[in-house]
Amino acid sequence: MRAMRAIEKYQINTNLIPNLPQIPFRKGVGQYEGVVMHATAVYNDTATGERSYETTHFEEAFVHTFTDETQILQVADFKYISWNAGQTANQRYLGNELCQTHDHSKFLLAYDRWVWLAAYQLYQRTLGVIDNVTLNSHMQVTEKWHESTHTDPIDYLAEHGKTWADVVQDVTKYFNQFLKEEIAGMTVEDANKLIEILKGIYNAGLSQDEVHRLANALRKASGQPLE
Repeated sequence: MRAMRAIEKYQINTNLIPNLPQIPFRKGVGQYEGVVMHATAVYNDTATGERSYETTHFEEAFVHTFTDETQILQVADFKYISWNAGQTANQRYLGNELCQTHDHSKFLLAYDRWVWLAAYQLYQRTLGVIDNVTLNSHMQVTEKWHESTHTDPIDYLAEHGKTWADVVQDVTKYFNQFLKEEIAGMTVEDANKLIEILKGIYNAGLSQDEVHRLANALRKASGQPLE
């Protein structure tokens, strides 16, 4: 699926670490089921610097992306797992690291890229934004499966006045922008994909009547009969 202005807001720079293991997700190559959001715990680091470190330490752990105030840097292939949050989470989710800073203005620039990235990744797989299901903090997966002791990014976000609820809200805002922009030039195929996303959102708590209304709006936009 393809959106326009919202997807074009940021570029994902790609510089993959060589020789990473290529282990499919539990449902197959490229079939990630959501994302885990991390913070690096290293102040004044950069995406490039984190990649450099991980190049020689990936056998201990590695993630898919690092984000700082200047860029989103993809360092591992989204088609395969990374070792970022414990075995169970790794088999399901992409791992996104947020570089840390004491500078609030730099934080806001990095944070916006970070939440945009999560929305983009979920949108590309036609996954809804569902807290603790498709969109996870490292703390949440630690509490679910007890395969890690990490509780990021909660404390770091709090230093800059953000909560996990803010992350969910901001990822959802970008995700919804992608949905709105996709309606322009809607095809039958894309409308049906979006309807599947709506069904997932319904399962997370959106009312059945609202899902039905939105689904019919998509059918109308793509010239399909209403149901």
